[in-house]
Amino acid sequence: MMNTTGLSLPISRLCMCILLVGSTLGGGAVTTDPTASEIRPFTVNNSFVTQSTPVSETNETSVGRVHVSVDGKHVVSGGNITTTDDPRLSFNVTAQSQITLIVLRIDGRTYRSYTPNATNYSQSATLELQQGAHAVAVVTKTQNNVSEYNLTVIEDSAPPTIQLTEPISVDGRPFGDSYDVDRSRVEIAGTLQDRSNVTKVSIKHTYQYSYAGETEGGQEQVVIRNPNDSVSVPVHLIPPQQTSTETTNQIAITLHDRFGQVRRYEFELDVTDDAQPEIDITDIEALYPTSKVQVDFSVGDAVGIRSVRVTKTDNPNLGRHLLLSRDPEQQPVEAEFTHTLSVGKGASTVTLVAVDTSGQQRVIRRELNYSSLITPDTRIDVQRTRFRSERRVRAVGNITEGKIERVRVETVAANGTVLDIQTVHNGTVVSHVEMNETLRAGTNIYPVRVRVRTLDATGTEHLDSVSLSQSSVTQTQVETVTPQSTTTQRTPPSTRPASTTSSQATPPASANNGSLFGWLPDFDMLGSGSVLDSVSAGESSPAGMALLAGILGISIFLLLRF
Repeated sequence: MMNTTGLSLPISRLCMCILLVGSTLGGGAVTTDPTASEIRPFTVNNSFVTQSTPVSETNETSVGRVHVSVDGKHVVSGGNITTTDDPRLSFNVTAQSQITLIVLRIDGRTYRSYTPNATNYSQSATLELQQGAHAVAVVTKTQNNVSEYNLTVIEDSAPPTIQLTEPISVDGRPFGDSYDVDRSRVEIAGTLQDRSNVTKVSIKHTYQYSYAGETEGGQEQVVIRNPNDSVSVPVHLIPPQQTSTETTNQIAITLHDRFGQVRRYEFELDVTDDAQPEIDITDIEALYPTSKVQVDFSVGDAVGIRSVRVTKTDNPNLGRHLLLSRDPEQQPVEAEFTHTLSVGKGASTVTLVAVDTSGQQRVIRRELNYSSLITPDTRIDVQRTRFRSERRVRAVGNITEGKIERVRVETVAANGTVLDIQTVHNGTVVSHVEMNETLRAGTNIYPVRVRVRTLDATGTEHLDSVSLSQSSVTQTQVETVTPQSTTTQRTPPSTRPASTTSSQATPPASANNGSLFGWLPDFDMLGSGSVLDSVSAGESSPAGMALLAGILGISIFLLLRF
């Protein structure tokens, strides 16, 4: 018999070689296609690799080499170019056989035709195009083949445009000479449109007004480069003045595209003011221990605020100016103020007056009572203030406003006896105290009163209370019981001897010292609610009777066996 052990290694190597050769041959031969893409895959160690070939300015076609340029710039087949006005297209075709026909097409229609009858031909033509994108094709025919060279020419002979969205909307319509706006702080915003890139946007605001008998004016300009598709620029318009009607705001928007084409828009924005200023008092605080009151408030007007006054009289034309701005360039549209004034022991009145740029005014009056500003506001939470047990009460609430020096809470019996007292806060004067205390009730006589004693900064004590009835105790007990309904319902009558509970049972083996009957079930261990109890009480069921019969049968069988 031939020994094949020595042949195993050469045979295995031979098989591997055959497999490698087979896998290489099985991949197929690579066919060169002159019309194929310049990026093609090939294999190395069975892995695909991408090979990149530099793009030539001359494209190889089925008829030969074709070179096309627009306004002197080469455009590859399938490429595109953006131009202004009517561009100049040039092409050169070199073929191995005679060129019989060259057709220049625009948007599928024949624009020019040539019959060179030569192997090399060059020509130029001006393309008379409309605005937009156009499909251009150079079709070449030889005796044996036809090729097509395609490109897209985008005609951009118009400057860019803008569609304003703020503060006015023109929706593509021609701009008017002037527009009305109801505020002095505006945004000049809009979307840009152009077939090429918009390279620069300029927004200039030129204004003029009269001030102190003199004509004033100025301008502000913002330039945005490479703005993408939209612009938004804040502009502060000069509002109309009560003493002047010669106020103008002119806006000029200039757009530039990458070909140097420019479009300019000009219009005026007229600020109208039909609304009075708004006054909002945000806080009033007594400055204890002084007799002064601090008033915080804000004023707003969409066009502009000319003056703000405060007075303790009813005459709005009197008082102290907190703001007075006659310069139209400095008039704010909103402002916040803090004013302190002295008040007597009784009630005083403060009057706030705001006047806008056109002379419209808003007047509000507020009564200031120092004592009421000192008085705290005590609120007992009646939903959460209740009995925790028959001898414990939980008191919940808060004390706000005023000047709080001390807070105590107490429980009081029906006969007036104080049962317990807790100090919630004492010492520093504050304006807010949270209360959450547990106190003793210690009585079976209802109702029990929860009373809060709040001492303000002047030494005046304020009392607030709520009564808790016996029903509150019942409700609290119901809500705080842990749900154990199933276990409670299964509890047997209390007449069962306590010595037979399962907690006193011991393991059968130790209880019977390993006797013959040590394995028998201890019927006392069945505990409360057992089958035996159910049967004896007349509450048997088919399942219970079956279980009892089974236990008795097994017990008798085992007794007879042993």
